[in-house]
Amino acid sequence: MTQDPRQAPQYQHSAPPPGPQSAAQDIPPGWPKRGQRYGHPGSGPRTAGMPGAPSAPGALSVPGAPSGVQPAHGGPGGIPPGWPGRARRERIVLDPGPFTWMDLATVLAYVLIFILGGAAVVALVPGFMDRFTDADGTVNTASFTFAVNLISYAVLSALVLIACWRPFVRSFQTFRDRGWLKAGLIPGVWLACIMVNALVVFAAGEPIKSANQLAIEEMTTQVDFLPMLLVTVLMAPLVEEYIFRHLMIGKLSRYINVWVCVAISMVLFAMIHFISTGFQFNPVEVIPYLTLAAAICVTYVLTGRSLAFVVILHVFNNLVSIVVAYTLLPLVS
Repeated sequence: MTQDPRQAPQYQHSAPPPGPQSAAQDIPPGWPKRGQRYGHPGSGPRTAGMPGAPSAPGALSVPGAPSGVQPAHGGPGGIPPGWPGRARRERIVLDPGPFTWMDLATVLAYVLIFILGGAAVVALVPGFMDRFTDADGTVNTASFTFAVNLISYAVLSALVLIACWRPFVRSFQTFRDRGWLKAGLIPGVWLACIMVNALVVFAAGEPIKSANQLAIEEMTTQVDFLPMLLVTVLMAPLVEEYIFRHLMIGKLSRYINVWVCVAISMVLFAMIHFISTGFQFNPVEVIPYLTLAAAICVTYVLTGRSLAFVVILHVFNNLVSIVVAYTLLPLVS
């Protein structure tokens, strides 16, 4: 009887020697085995990714590829199945919501106080003017103007917080996505504005200051730092960003193109700073306000309409200006 050659000793497989586990058993679950392509854990080296090969249950398919073709890259982003990977980030875009009656009331109060001159009514309060009148009958204009602004911004800030407290708090969510990058963007945007303004000053040949800037510098000589900080650095940015960004871009863009809203916001933001002069100004004086408005408007859109981000950016800009006005200007004047 002829012996089957497969029974010969040289064709028989011996059992693995005792000792450490085999390399295949050392591979973590879900990791590709030796010779296996990144497809499905059950796909082998000869069948995975080959036309006509059966697809393993749950394997990813390639759109437009022949039936049975499996992707060689494995999981999303080229990460093999079972490997640890980064969670996909979704860009945070906030919805400011529709206009409300409280928005209308706040805007009307802003127009009445600053555009129609309603803030001057406080001068009719008995004894109010006496606080800013010297013994010789001269009125301290800088202190009086600051007091009027303090009362006006206090009223408007209260209305703004009532109108948009929840959207304002919710807009801090923008820092959950690339928070460190966005935080670093704040001084970066400010520095870019300073460079543009410096180029304008260089081209003009001499420093050009608007009447609004001169009035603020005059106030710094008559008003203490902390009250000035409260109005110029905290209240004013909150009110202005609510009016010119949250409403004019965030909510108005529900009805017209967002970049048209940006243009409207930039022009009105710049013009509002020249009301005291009856809109009579040197065109070069508008550049710093347009530069700041452009920077804030663009970052507002790119950060997903975050009111909190642009308020912080505006606060940073005003804070630097006020600190310089109280520390460096007295040394050079």
